[in-house]
Amino acid sequence: MRQLLAAVSIALLAGSVNAQAIRRDIPADALEGKITATNASQIEIDGKLFRLAPGARIVNQRNLTVTPNMVTPGAPARYALDAGGQVRAVWLVDETNDRAGAAPVQRTPGTQ
Repeated sequence: MRQLLAAVSIALLAGSVNAQAIRRDIPADALEGKITATNASQIEIDGKLFRLAPGARIVNQRNLTVTPNMVTPGAPARYALDAGGQVRAVWLVDETNDRAGAAPVQRTPGTQ
């Protein structure tokens, strides 16, 4: 009986760990925009073309790396640029994301 109770307790604990929300640390200086992949090395953000920096990562809402062709056109995202103006990281977000604890959102340079 104790072994059964221990097994059930472990299963419940393991399940609750998987059900927790994924916390992503998006930098405070990350910009916000709607992205569309144009090809493997370029993305469009709010109508402006940007090159992806070598080693750039696009991560989805579950913090999994995705390729540009997996991004839904016009997907809301936060992103970071490198010193040369190339996109170095993209974090796909939901329109209804809970921004509790998130950094203030900045708009794409040159947009209102």
